[in-house]
Amino acid sequence: MRRLMIRALLMVAALALLGSVTPAGASAATTDRFRLVTAANSPFGKGINGCCTLLSEANGKYASAELGYGGRDYGMLRARAGVADAWERFALSGTDTTWTVKSEGNGKYVSAELGYSGNAYGMLRARADVADAWEKFDLYYNEAQNLYALKSQANGKFVSAELGYRGREYAMLRARASEIGAWEKFRLGAF
Repeated sequence: MRRLMIRALLMVAALALLGSVTPAGASAATTDRFRLVTAANSPFGKGINGCCTLLSEANGKYASAELGYGGRDYGMLRARAGVADAWERFALSGTDTTWTVKSEGNGKYVSAELGYSGNAYGMLRARADVADAWEKFDLYYNEAQNLYALKSQANGKFVSAELGYRGREYAMLRARASEIGAWEKFRLGAF
């Protein structure tokens, strides 16, 4: 009877562990090591206009605004560049806890596309002339790792680099994660 009880407990523990395993590429919880960046505690002041690149920690590629794409994909952000050129430059500006991201390549604010459905829901695009609800983000910082995460204020989701996608959607940036995991971590760099 005692052996049966021990086996049952081991089975329950094993199932609990399996339930907490994060599938390959999916996000594991690390939000507790990141703090919300405000104007008061910002490591770089109220803004770093004209100085930023976003490097995906997960694949080591710079985020690009895809200005060669047409239609609904014009300005899509993808972590796909090995070097930072014109399409990989962004300006971050902050006021208190609200941050905007603006493409230096086309001068447009980055939007989280909440009107799209399916795999395109929350896609980030450099397409707005003014910063409205879909163009506002929270910025989180992990000082120990010098990593950042962006969270859309419009849907409350963290920005992910979609490394499971293929073709022209590979590494598309989307506001879709509930927590900060491997795909949601970025390095900010100067150009």
